[in-house]
Amino acid sequence: MLLVDVAALAVIATSVAFTGVTGADLTRFLVLTAAAVVHLEAVRGIERLREVAVESGPYVNLKSLWVFASVIVLPLPLVMALTVISYLYCWLRVYGHTMVFRKVFSAATFVLASGASAAVLDATGLVVRPGIPEGPLGALALVAAAAVWWLVNFALVVGAIVLSNPTAPASRAVGDLADQLVVAAALGLGVGLAALLVFAPWLVAVLMVTVLALHQGLLMPQLQRAAQTDGKTGLMEATYWSRMAGAELARARQHGRPVAMLVLDLDHFRQVNNEHGHVAGDQVLRAAAAVLRGELRRGDLVGRFGGDELVVLLPGATAGDVRDIAARILDRLRALVVAVPTVTGQVEITGLTASMGAALSPDHGTEVDQLILVADQALLRAKRTGRDRLCLAS
Repeated sequence: MLLVDVAALAVIATSVAFTGVTGADLTRFLVLTAAAVVHLEAVRGIERLREVAVESGPYVNLKSLWVFASVIVLPLPLVMALTVISYLYCWLRVYGHTMVFRKVFSAATFVLASGASAAVLDATGLVVRPGIPEGPLGALALVAAAAVWWLVNFALVVGAIVLSNPTAPASRAVGDLADQLVVAAALGLGVGLAALLVFAPWLVAVLMVTVLALHQGLLMPQLQRAAQTDGKTGLMEATYWSRMAGAELARARQHGRPVAMLVLDLDHFRQVNNEHGHVAGDQVLRAAAAVLRGELRRGDLVGRFGGDELVVLLPGATAGDVRDIAARILDRLRALVVAVPTVTGQVEITGLTASMGAALSPDHGTEVDQLILVADQALLRAKRTGRDRLCLAS
């Protein structure tokens, strides 16, 4: 992280030493800075919640919109100044008491990404600032610059996360790749904003409406997904799963389709916690959840109901389908190897098994609570008769 910070300072110093700034550049810089501050102030409530909610992954935001627009139309020193002002404003108004070295590092990644992106634009010879490259080649130049900006920023952030916690799964460092669509949207809007600054700067205020709508439309659902997702497994949270399962059962009743309910409990899970600690238990639970996601069909609803109990609703499934799915899950669990950290080093946990109970709708009920009650009784019978098996409700 310190190397990235030092590299960013070197880029800033070099750009200030060798790049001139005109009065017109300062005017455009002030317009962009004012718009960025208005945007950040308008959405600071959302961003404060997202900053708290994000866990062990890249924090995606829309500051890249203003910074990438400045890369296209402003000399590099003013791009760096806009980056610093944006992060400083967020530090004062949005982030609050967070670890300052992380925000300095994030700003440094923006600086390096902007420097690399500006170098791509300059290398094409199609951009004379202030100006927008024209024609198909100009469009390709902008796409290439945006891709480089995203790649440098993303690679540096993910690299720092991986290095800071090398035992964590790489997928957690990468985060939800769908969130990168937010960055793509921001970079695309940055191109449009740059064009407005060059040809019709008075329309920037109109574009602000689009920016705020984008923020609400793309980033608020992230908070909703976070509230609906169990933090330890990535599966549906119990309340949200119950609501979705209830809606699926209502559709099944309407169309006369069968539905199966599967309840799964890891065998001797408490022993894993007692011997290796709760961190190891959490990793085993995540691995088991990944097995379920890998063996279930598209449209099946899987959630964490509490502790190590996982629940699955299988729309359209018959008793034979449930047996096939359960057999695959049990086979995968037996073959699973989970490397977990302990105070004495890494330990591999193998030979995982699970007890399962299943109920069928409409035979055993048509409501979520009824089916869970029946499936839970079948689960207890599976535990009493030897574990590592599925029991269908009689």
